[in-house]
Amino acid sequence: MKTSQTSGTTGTIVGAIGGLAAGYVLWLAAFSIADDNAAVGEWAPTVLLLSVVLAICAVLWASLLRRRGNYLWSGFGFGLPVLPVVLTLAVLADVYL
Repeated sequence: MKTSQTSGTTGTIVGAIGGLAAGYVLWLAAFSIADDNAAVGEWAPTVLLLSVVLAICAVLWASLLRRRGNYLWSGFGFGLPVLPVVLTLAVLADVYL
C-alpha cells in the first residue's frame, strides 16, 4: 500500500514539473508573436483569455485522469496552465499599472 502511494506522489510531482515547463514554453511561444511593448499590451488580453481556456480544459482533463489513477498525466494537466495564467497577469499588471 505504501509503495502505490509513493509512486502516485512521485508521478504527480514529475508530471506537475513537466506541465509547468510545457506551460512556460507555450506562454513564451504566445508572447514571441508580440515583438514590441505596444504589441504586448494589445496581445496580453488575448493570451490571458487563451490561458484561462487552457486552464479550464486542462483541469477537467487532469481531474478525469486522476480518477482513473493516472497520476503522472494528471499532474501534468494540473501544472500546465499555472505559469501561462500567472505570467500573463504579471505582464498585464506591468503594462497597465
